[in-house]
Amino acid sequence: MAELRLIPLCTTAGEIKKPNVVGKGAGLVQENYPVLASVDGERLNGKMQGQCYYDWMSGPGGIGTVRVVANIHTDDGASINVRYEARADISNGFDGVVAYSAPVFTTSHSGYLWLNLIQTVGRVTIQGNHIYWDWYQVAEAG
Repeated sequence: MAELRLIPLCTTAGEIKKPNVVGKGAGLVQENYPVLASVDGERLNGKMQGQCYYDWMSGPGGIGTVRVVANIHTDDGASINVRYEARADISNGFDGVVAYSAPVFTTSHSGYLWLNLIQTVGRVTIQGNHIYWDWYQVAEAG
């Protein structure tokens, strides 16, 4: 089995704003949240803006699923699309929840073309009305 390493990419930090509640359908309750977050790292810095689509099972189980489609406007003027999905156990509420994701980036900016070629993983924590993501590039250990 290949040995992998995680290379820090950036941390995002945002405030959870009031959602647009879509309501219950097909057994799910859906809420859409605006995404506004800072992006801070050695290789990626700027502001992230977009939509977060959050569903959770209305029955027992407490499964929460978040899908995000957003744009990062870097400090040096690049535009980078990012999308990811994560799941979490929300049976005891949202505060303190930890979940994992796999962000994928798309850009045509020459300084960030390398983002099109990498896979990243993320770890999220929710503290009150704040959300924090740590994103890492996945690479071979050697």
